[in-house]
Amino acid sequence: MAQKIGSVLAEEHYNVDIVNAKEKLPDLAVYDLVIVGSGIRADKWTNETLTFLEKNAKQLKDKKTALFVSCQMADRPEKEVYGKAKNQYLEETALRYGLQPISYGFFGGFMDFSQSHGLIVDIMIRVNRKSLRKNGLDTRKVHDTRNWSTITSWTRQTAKLAKQK
Repeated sequence: MAQKIGSVLAEEHYNVDIVNAKEKLPDLAVYDLVIVGSGIRADKWTNETLTFLEKNAKQLKDKKTALFVSCQMADRPEKEVYGKAKNQYLEETALRYGLQPISYGFFGGFMDFSQSHGLIVDIMIRVNRKSLRKNGLDTRKVHDTRNWSTITSWTRQTAKLAKQK
Protein backbone atom coordinates (compact mmCIF):
# COMPACT_ATOMS: atom_id res chain seq x y z
CA MET A 1 0.00 0.00 0.00
CA ALA A 2 2.85 2.39 0.79
CA GLN A 3 4.33 1.69 -2.66
CA LYS A 4 1.04 2.64 -4.31
CA ILE A 5 0.72 5.81 -2.25
CA GLY A 6 4.30 6.71 -3.12
CA SER A 7 3.78 6.19 -6.84
CA VAL A 8 0.64 8.36 -6.82
CA LEU A 9 2.48 11.11 -4.92
CA ALA A 10 5.27 10.95 -7.52
CA GLU A 11 2.63 11.42 -10.25
CA GLU A 12 1.54 14.51 -8.31
CA HIS A 13 5.11 15.87 -8.58
CA TYR A 14 6.32 15.01 -5.10
CA ASN A 15 9.79 13.63 -4.45
CA VAL A 16 9.01 10.51 -2.46
CA ASP A 17 10.91 8.34 -0.03
CA ILE A 18 9.16 5.23 1.19
CA VAL A 19 10.62 4.15 4.48
CA ASN A 20 9.89 1.08 6.58
CA ALA A 21 9.60 2.04 10.26
CA LYS A 22 11.83 -0.97 11.06
CA GLU A 23 14.74 0.67 9.20
CA LYS A 24 16.95 3.66 10.00
CA LEU A 25 14.84 6.71 9.26
CA PRO A 26 15.96 9.90 7.51
CA ASP A 27 15.82 13.34 9.10
CA LEU A 28 12.23 14.55 8.91
CA ALA A 29 13.32 18.18 8.56
CA VAL A 30 13.71 17.78 4.77
CA TYR A 31 10.08 16.73 4.20
CA ASP A 32 7.10 18.96 3.48
CA LEU A 33 4.60 16.13 3.92
CA VAL A 34 4.93 13.01 6.05
CA ILE A 35 2.41 10.22 5.57
CA VAL A 36 2.48 7.57 8.28
CA GLY A 37 0.61 4.31 7.89
CA SER A 38 0.23 0.94 9.49
CA GLY A 39 -1.61 -2.29 9.27
CA ILE A 40 -3.72 -3.06 12.31
CA ARG A 41 -2.65 -6.15 14.25
CA ALA A 42 -4.41 -7.33 17.37
CA ASP A 43 -6.45 -4.10 17.40
CA LYS A 44 -3.49 -1.67 17.28
CA TRP A 45 -0.88 -0.08 15.01
CA THR A 46 2.36 -2.02 14.58
CA ASN A 47 4.89 -1.46 17.36
CA GLU A 48 7.49 -0.06 14.96
CA THR A 49 5.11 2.58 13.66
CA LEU A 50 3.98 3.57 17.14
CA THR A 51 7.64 3.88 18.17
CA PHE A 52 8.24 6.12 15.15
CA LEU A 53 5.30 8.35 16.12
CA GLU A 54 6.46 8.53 19.72
CA LYS A 55 10.09 9.38 18.84
CA ASN A 56 9.13 11.94 16.21
CA ALA A 57 5.96 13.47 17.64
CA LYS A 58 7.59 16.84 18.34
CA GLN A 59 8.90 17.20 14.77
CA LEU A 60 5.69 15.89 13.24
CA LYS A 61 3.59 18.51 15.05
CA ASP A 62 5.21 21.15 12.84
CA LYS A 63 4.76 19.17 9.61
CA LYS A 64 1.92 18.52 7.24
CA THR A 65 1.00 14.96 8.10
CA ALA A 66 -1.49 12.35 6.99
CA LEU A 67 -2.26 9.04 8.65
CA PHE A 68 -3.65 5.85 7.17
CA VAL A 69 -4.38 2.33 8.32
CA SER A 70 -5.21 -0.88 6.56
CA CYS A 71 -7.55 -3.15 8.49
CA GLN A 72 -10.52 -5.46 8.27
CA MET A 73 -12.70 -3.05 10.28
CA ALA A 74 -12.68 -0.65 7.31
CA ASP A 75 -14.70 -3.29 5.45
CA ARG A 76 -17.51 -3.38 7.96
CA PRO A 77 -20.87 -2.28 6.55
CA GLU A 78 -22.22 -1.25 9.97
CA LYS A 79 -21.65 2.52 10.17
CA GLU A 80 -21.33 2.47 13.96
CA VAL A 81 -18.61 -0.21 13.91
CA TYR A 82 -16.82 1.45 11.00
CA GLY A 83 -16.94 4.89 12.65
CA LYS A 84 -15.76 3.62 16.01
CA ALA A 85 -12.81 1.81 14.43
CA LYS A 86 -11.84 4.79 12.27
CA ASN A 87 -11.93 7.05 15.32
CA GLN A 88 -9.91 4.61 17.42
CA TYR A 89 -7.25 3.83 14.84
CA LEU A 90 -6.80 7.28 13.32
CA GLU A 91 -8.22 10.17 15.30
CA GLU A 92 -7.25 8.85 18.73
CA THR A 93 -3.77 8.00 17.46
CA ALA A 94 -3.31 11.54 16.13
CA LEU A 95 -4.55 12.98 19.40
CA ARG A 96 -2.24 10.75 21.45
CA TYR A 97 0.80 12.16 19.61
CA GLY A 98 -0.47 15.74 19.32
CA LEU A 99 -0.84 15.60 15.54
CA GLN A 100 -3.32 17.47 13.37
CA PRO A 101 -3.28 15.48 10.13
CA ILE A 102 -4.55 17.09 6.96
CA SER A 103 -6.03 13.72 5.97
CA TYR A 104 -6.94 10.28 7.29
CA GLY A 105 -7.05 7.16 5.14
CA PHE A 106 -9.05 4.16 6.37
CA PHE A 107 -8.60 1.27 3.98
CA GLY A 108 -9.50 -2.38 3.71
CA GLY A 109 -7.03 -5.01 4.65
CA PHE A 110 -5.17 -8.05 3.48
CA MET A 111 -5.07 -11.34 5.37
CA ASP A 112 -3.40 -14.51 4.17
CA PHE A 113 -4.53 -17.05 6.74
CA SER A 114 -1.89 -19.52 5.59
CA GLN A 115 0.80 -17.14 6.92
CA SER A 116 1.55 -16.31 10.54
CA HIS A 117 0.39 -12.88 11.67
CA GLY A 118 2.00 -13.10 15.08
CA LEU A 119 1.13 -15.31 18.01
CA ILE A 120 -1.76 -13.26 19.37
CA VAL A 121 -3.46 -12.80 15.99
CA ASP A 122 -2.93 -16.47 15.09
CA ILE A 123 -4.55 -17.56 18.36
CA MET A 124 -7.45 -15.13 17.83
CA ILE A 125 -8.01 -16.55 14.35
CA ARG A 126 -7.97 -20.14 15.59
CA VAL A 127 -10.32 -19.38 18.48
CA ASN A 128 -12.70 -17.35 16.32
CA ARG A 129 -12.54 -19.41 13.10
CA LYS A 130 -16.22 -20.45 13.25
CA SER A 131 -17.34 -16.90 13.99
CA LEU A 132 -15.18 -15.52 11.18
CA ARG A 133 -16.67 -17.99 8.71
CA LYS A 134 -20.19 -17.19 9.95
CA ASN A 135 -19.46 -13.52 9.17
CA GLY A 136 -18.37 -14.40 5.64
CA LEU A 137 -14.61 -14.56 6.12
CA ASP A 138 -13.35 -17.83 4.65
CA THR A 139 -10.10 -18.53 6.52
CA ARG A 140 -9.05 -21.01 3.82
CA LYS A 141 -8.56 -18.17 1.33
CA VAL A 142 -6.60 -14.95 1.04
CA HIS A 143 -8.83 -12.06 2.09
CA ASP A 144 -7.89 -8.85 0.27
CA THR A 145 -10.28 -5.91 0.47
CA ARG A 146 -7.85 -3.13 -0.38
CA ASN A 147 -9.53 -0.85 -2.89
CA TRP A 148 -6.76 0.57 -5.04
CA SER A 149 -9.03 3.16 -6.61
CA THR A 150 -9.99 4.50 -3.18
CA ILE A 151 -6.34 4.53 -2.08
CA THR A 152 -5.35 6.41 -5.25
CA SER A 153 -8.15 8.98 -4.82
CA TRP A 154 -7.25 9.52 -1.16
CA THR A 155 -3.59 10.04 -2.06
CA ARG A 156 -4.41 12.55 -4.80
CA GLN A 157 -6.71 14.45 -2.43
CA THR A 158 -4.05 14.42 0.30
CA ALA A 159 -1.44 15.75 -2.15
CA LYS A 160 -3.84 18.52 -3.17
CA LEU A 161 -4.54 19.43 0.49
CA ALA A 162 -0.82 19.51 1.26
CA LYS A 163 -0.19 21.98 -1.55
CA GLN A 164 -3.02 24.25 -0.34
CA LYS A 165 -1.99 24.58 3.28
